Amino acid sequence: MTTEADIGYGGSVEVQSSTSPDVWFELGEVTNVTPPSESVDVIDVTHMASPNRYREFIQGLIDAGTASIDVNWVAGAATDDYVFAWRAAGETRNMRITTNNNTTYTFPSFVTGWQPQMPVDGKMAATLEVKAAGAITVGTAS
Repeated sequence: MTTEADIGYGGSVEVQSSTSPDVWFELGEVTNVTPPSESVDVIDVTHMASPNRYREFIQGLIDAGTASIDVNWVAGAATDDYVFAWRAAGETRNMRITTNNNTTYTFPSFVTGWQPQMPVDGKMAATLEVKAAGAITVGTAS
């Protein structure tokens, strides 16, 4: 069987404008994307008569997780300015991760971290951390 594995080249990350739902800002020079990893709370409902002394569990709420986006950091460039303004505004905005086969992952998010790095002998890079603040919608880019 032939593999269907692929590389990430050709993907993109965009954030929806707070002032216009039809305007998306594409983060520049993205080098790595770690989409949110959902998790489900596990609630212990064991009681005095649980069958055969086994604990019993039910599913709780879903946490959409966090996403991490690594970029080549260009201080003062559009992406740097955009992230600073978004974080300062304290707004929840839609983020859209598009893979190279046009599959999209869209979710409301807010900035939880922006960590630039400036090594003396390597490329300057930054990591954007965002909290997915609701459900992740999977679709196809138009």
